Amino acid sequence: MFKYLLDRRNTLARLEEFVYMAEKGNPLDVVFPPFPDNRLGRLLNRLVQVYRRSMTDRDTLSAAREMVVRESQDNIRQKKQLTQNISHELKTPVSSINGYLETIINNPALSTPQKEMFLRKCYEQSQRLSNLLTDLSTITRMDEASDKIEKEKVSLSDVVSEAVSDMAPVAGKYDTDSGQEYKAGPLDRSTMQIINSFPDGKEIVGNRNLLYSIFRNLLENAIFYSKGTTVKVTLDKEDDSMYWVSVEDDGVGIDNVHMTRIFERFYRVDKGRSRKIGGTGLGLSIVKNAVNLHGGSIRAVSASPSGLRFEFTLSKEGLK
Repeated sequence: MFKYLLDRRNTLARLEEFVYMAEKGNPLDVVFPPFPDNRLGRLLNRLVQVYRRSMTDRDTLSAAREMVVRESQDNIRQKKQLTQNISHELKTPVSSINGYLETIINNPALSTPQKEMFLRKCYEQSQRLSNLLTDLSTITRMDEASDKIEKEKVSLSDVVSEAVSDMAPVAGKYDTDSGQEYKAGPLDRSTMQIINSFPDGKEIVGNRNLLYSIFRNLLENAIFYSKGTTVKVTLDKEDDSMYWVSVEDDGVGIDNVHMTRIFERFYRVDKGRSRKIGGTGLGLSIVKNAVNLHGGSIRAVSASPSGLRFEFTLSKEGLK
């Protein structure tokens, strides 16, 4: 009888401790000892188990809520930064166009060659503005309506050939040393050759326009910024589900400090040269998003002995 009363008193004391902790919403200590092995004790042990599970669920839900809040804050911060960057990038060509036109209007005595020079500069800036708006539209479409992007069976070999064919004339007349389009002059210029080693007959399920943008942007990047003489497009390997592709130039390459950031929107390794050429700062970001949408990943590595090599994968089933 004495043992029964002692067990009952201990059980009540432990129950009071449990109720106090439950009212405070405190987690139970890991070593919280079980109640006695009797009918009441077993019932209380089950209650403790339920409480432990509820506390675990509460912690999990709280962590999930914090993650959602952080992601929401990150999205807001990224959109704000993107808006600021867009505003800055749009102002530059618009200001230039306004300045050139104002010069022409306020100086009626300008010679015909001078007027033509300013008008040509206006045209170049308007082209840059048009390219920027096109790239922004592509980025927005991939960000906000990726599930609505049309897909079909595409000849990846034809896409590569088209991009190479379109960019070959640009590479052949672009002076990589001066960063200017080559015109009549000395024959010792350094222009780029595009070597297409991608085999025929390779197909993929995806969006043709986005696939084209991958190769065109990578080729443009090599032509305009690498200062090399050769860029190669190669299918390194494939299996039943994936293609491994590389686009490699023999130019000056970039420092390792830039490697992880070159896919960021509006990030430029050489800001002055990029804007001079008319780059939007969105090309490699478009490439990364398009690759991701086609079930792959991309990275930039230093080429040997010099240059930059983009290595990426594409799922043969592409867009899901």
